[in-house]
Amino acid sequence: MKPTPNQTFSFLLLQFTLIFTFLNCLEVKAQCGSPTTANCQAVPSSELIQSGNGNVDFVFDSFSKYSGGITQSGTTTLRLKVLPNNASCKWTLRVYIENNPSSGSDVNDWETLSNYGTGTNTPTLDLLALKVYNGCGTPINSGIYQNFAAINGAYIDIINDATLIPAGSCTTNVNSAGSYLTEPSEYTFMVDYRIVPGLNFTPGYYQVVLHFCLVEQS
Repeated sequence: MKPTPNQTFSFLLLQFTLIFTFLNCLEVKAQCGSPTTANCQAVPSSELIQSGNGNVDFVFDSFSKYSGGITQSGTTTLRLKVLPNNASCKWTLRVYIENNPSSGSDVNDWETLSNYGTGTNTPTLDLLALKVYNGCGTPINSGIYQNFAAINGAYIDIINDATLIPAGSCTTNVNSAGSYLTEPSEYTFMVDYRIVPGLNFTPGYYQVVLHFCLVEQS
């Protein structure tokens, strides 16, 4: 919605859209890195399953939303099934932020789809915070909001440990073979999102892509 002369600042929208991709265990992806071993079974035997909306919109159309922010709770649920080839099967789960640099986006900024009105600052990637949690508190920073660094390709680790921590431990960084079907409190992850923009950015429509990445770890 573009403003007309009689509209107030509260109707100059900042709209952010998150788009999600989910990259399965043992697939070779540039950002995720290639698996260095074959201790876990490849897809489709192992899989990362997402439920929830593929896109999430944040629309800031009032002063209270600009200053207090918007939280999208329970937006994404991840369910993991990682099957082993042997007892050394171990994996990493992380999420990358990507702003479509081929569009001309600055390395620090959200991709601009359109903008209008007053202001000179493009929203930066560190505006986006996410919180990951489950019943056993297995994420590294379970239940704590974390912001991405303001650079394209920045990532946040959800599970990452050099030590193999077996299923059933119900502790941080459980990373062995296992499944949400047998250990739902360890292999299911809920994700919340938050943006608190303040009043410094040019009204417009911006987007980023989040890549959730499950890969085998050596």
